[in-house]
This record gives sequence, structure tokens and C-alpha cells, in this order.
Amino acid sequence: METPDFALLLLLGLGAALLPETFGRSHSLRYFYTGVSRPGSGVSEFTAVGYVDEVQFVRFEGDGGRGRAEPRTPWIRDNEGQEYWDRNTQILKDTAQVFRTNLQTALGYYNQSKEGSHTFQRMYGCQLREDDTPGQGFTQYGYDGRDYIALDKATLSWTAADAGALNTKRKWEADRTIAERDKAYLEDECIEWLRKYVGFGGPSLTRADPPEVEVTRHTGPDGEDVSLRCRALGFYPADIKFKWEREGKDMSQEMEFVGTRPSGDGNFQKWASVNVPRGEEQKYVCVVEHEGLGQPLAVKWVPDASPPIAAIVGAVVVILLVTAAVVGFVIWKRKKSGPKGGNYTPASSDSSIPMKASA
Repeated sequence: METPDFALLLLLGLGAALLPETFGRSHSLRYFYTGVSRPGSGVSEFTAVGYVDEVQFVRFEGDGGRGRAEPRTPWIRDNEGQEYWDRNTQILKDTAQVFRTNLQTALGYYNQSKEGSHTFQRMYGCQLREDDTPGQGFTQYGYDGRDYIALDKATLSWTAADAGALNTKRKWEADRTIAERDKAYLEDECIEWLRKYVGFGGPSLTRADPPEVEVTRHTGPDGEDVSLRCRALGFYPADIKFKWEREGKDMSQEMEFVGTRPSGDGNFQKWASVNVPRGEEQKYVCVVEHEGLGQPLAVKWVPDASPPIAAIVGAVVVILLVTAAVVGFVIWKRKKSGPKGGNYTPASSDSSIPMKASA
């Protein structure tokens, strides 16, 4: 079931498809709504989250007509008053009711029982390019985590993902004002709000924190398979590129990677790995490109120069055994050659000068 964290991952994935290939700083405003027919423990009936770039700035969780829109960043809390929050709360409460109806309708389209739990989602947003001109806008819907229907702004038509969604397509295309209203919002009002929010966010949205990059070596369960993993940590914005090279040859087609993920502190993390022949690890280099870096960063795996823990422990044990043997030998010699009689004056325990034996 989709959660707010999953929403951010999905937004990141969609953002990668919508943003230009260059690292020029564009901005986006995106919203993700999820309605659940039979929410379980800890899951709300309706959740809405809004993002500027990859920063969540507003959130709403509602059950049975309850809930309020809440700020998630200082810059939105400090710049919008009570009227803004009251208005958005009412809009989202009305949207929650629409989602309840849509869920019941979708159950009928797919001939599903009301006993199970199902989700209905909407994702929409707009973009500003680096030169402050409007970029692509989109609105699309999902059902149970799959594509359902999406707006084609160019033709003001709807693209249905399956037979169930064809029912919605026919209904919405019969009322052309639905597509016209969505297009107008994406190209005008959405852009106006995005510019406003970027102004509120200021440096927190335009910062460029470079990644910390490390390469680690991993072996498979059989001890034979070897892979190198390149990890980038603590970077912002989320756009980043990885490339593995072997002696200058691009090996990116052979690498495995995870999508960019939030690290919990407002920054992001990502890794990419590649399988390598044992003993040839030094021939591989990970190249990372990010806006926060002055130039591409190339990182190799560096073998650990320190001796293994087992070797250190073994050395300590040997030293202790040798020391114990020497001490035992000295004590034995002293006992064997000690005095057997006659006058004897013991040495003073607090004197630093050796005492002479009595005549």
C-alpha cells in the first residue's frame, strides 16, 4: 500500500522522466493523493502530500471528514496565514469525499468485492525550467498501485491503461471541461504557486550539497563472486548520475542500482554496484556527477591497509604468552640462586640507590 515515503520515491522517479538531462536548476510543484477503501491500523482513509522539488511542504491526513492541512517546512508556515490553511483543508476534505466515491466506482468497474482494501491515487504537478519558463505539466491517476488514466494536454483527451479505466475515459471525455480545467490549472495557477513557493523557500531550495562518495567491496555467499558498490550520501538536489568504468571503458550497462532515496535529513542517497573479476578491483572506477560537485568525481575501491582483526588478536596472544614465559623463567632463576644462609640485609624498598652487601 502506498505511504507518504513511497509517494516521494514515486515523485522522484517521475521527476527524473520530466526534468531535463542537464543539471540546470529547474523547480517543480507536485501533489500526491491516496484514498484507501479499508484502511488498516496506522493508515489514513485519505492522505495528501505536496512537494516543491523534493521537499514536502504540506500534508493532510483525513478520516471520516476530519483532518487538517498542515505545514511541513518553516518557509510555508512563516509565509501563509490561517486563511490559506483553512481554504486548503476544506479543498482536501472535499477531495477525500470524491476519492471515496471513485473507489466505490472502481470496484464496480473491476467487479471486485468491497471486503478487500483498495487504493485510488492522483498525482499532478508543473515545472519551471532554469530560465523561469513553464515546463511540462501532468495529471494522472492510479488504482491499486497501477496506472489507471492520464491526461493528454495536447489533445485534451484521456489515456486509459486498461478496460476498467475505459469507463472513466468515456465519462470524462463526454465532459470536455474536465480536461480544459486541468490543463488551465497546470499551465497557469500551478506555475504561479510554484514561483511563490520557490520565493518562500529561497536558499533552502536552491542549495547544492555535494555527495560524499565511497566504494566498498563485497563478496557473495560462496566467497567467489565479487562486486563493488559505489554509494553517494548526503546530496541535494536529488538529480545525480552514476557511471562505472573499467580502464576507461563504460561499464554502466552492467551495473545494478537503487533509485534515489531520501536520507531523512532533507538530503538524498543512492548507490550503484558492478560485478568484477576477483583481483581486478583496482581496474574499476566509479564516476559521479552532481550539481554540488565542481567536476565529475572519480572514486576507486581502496583496500584496507590495516591488518585483519584475527591477525591482531593472534599477535596479542603470542605477546602475552611470551611475556608470561619470560616472567616465569626469571622467577624460577631467582628462587634457584637465592641466599642459603649468613648475614643478609634486604634492600630498602624506597631507595633508588642499590645497597652494598655487609662485609
